[in-house]
Amino acid sequence: MQKNRQIPYQAITRHLLFWLAYILYQCVNNGWEDKDVFAFKLDPQLSTSVPICMLVTYLNLYVLMPLFYYPQKYIQYAIGMAVLILIGGLLPRFFAYAIWVPWDKIHDPAMFKMEKTDFWIPVRIFKNAAGNAPVLFIAMLIKLMRNAYQQEKNMREMEKEKFNAEMGLLKAQINPHFFFNTLNTLYALTLKGSEQASKVVLRLSDLMHYMLYEASENKVLLQDEIKHLESYIGIEQMRFADRLELSFQYSGDITGKMIAPLLLLPFVENAFKHSLAESDGWITINLKVTGNRLFLKVENSYQPSPKPDNYGLGLKNVKRRLELTYPDHYELLLNQNNGIFEADLKLDL
Repeated sequence: MQKNRQIPYQAITRHLLFWLAYILYQCVNNGWEDKDVFAFKLDPQLSTSVPICMLVTYLNLYVLMPLFYYPQKYIQYAIGMAVLILIGGLLPRFFAYAIWVPWDKIHDPAMFKMEKTDFWIPVRIFKNAAGNAPVLFIAMLIKLMRNAYQQEKNMREMEKEKFNAEMGLLKAQINPHFFFNTLNTLYALTLKGSEQASKVVLRLSDLMHYMLYEASENKVLLQDEIKHLESYIGIEQMRFADRLELSFQYSGDITGKMIAPLLLLPFVENAFKHSLAESDGWITINLKVTGNRLFLKVENSYQPSPKPDNYGLGLKNVKRRLELTYPDHYELLLNQNNGIFEADLKLDL
């Protein structure tokens, strides 16, 4: 199936404006004649000089540059440019000899008498070449600037796509990790025949609604994120009420503050995971907002493991999300000592 190609109207318009400005400049320059009087003169020779200038300009932009300049074959490009500039000097002289000298003989005899009728006049050829060179180099400079801008734009788009893809992957890893823990809690309560199982289902439903419809945004209200944490903590308290000593408190003005969704949950999940792995434990969660700065400190009892501890998948993901979402605007310290694990986060909202 043949694809429909859109006509590049903007590019065509840019080229037309460029050459219109060049023609206007030539008309004004021709009418000035070294006098302090502004004049506008439409010289018939523009009908050949402008197409020649366009020819050498586009040969450079779309032949020499792709063949030699972009692949960094600068010697070949310099030779090609020298030949092209020479052509830009010879062609106007050819048309002057073949068309405009006979034209002056008929329409402007006075000018014809002063005009040299020989073809090979090096000064005239050099002057024609020098006249085309500024336009050629200006067009080349504009082309290089547009290429650089387009490359920068493409790079930003690629980085944005990479960022979105990586963030989506990290969120996709967070969600199953969270639900795995929550479903384990629900499973344990149903085995015990606990009446709290229905409450867990209700809280889980609220959490799923939050994660499906709100946490997909780039930023959410901090108060909603805190409410989400309270729901999660409430579920875990139902499961570990007889084994857990918990303190959760927050302070400061959280109204209207925004934060990346599901950013704080992994710290709390990690605390429950390690503090209650084999025995009773305790967890202390303190969250404080001062101005636009958030302080989160999570401490929990910790049972040393003979296996090397990498702090779990959740904390790995949250560290990467902090790097992507809040570069140079956060401080995170993770420390374990004397049976205590501590996560200390400082974040510019």
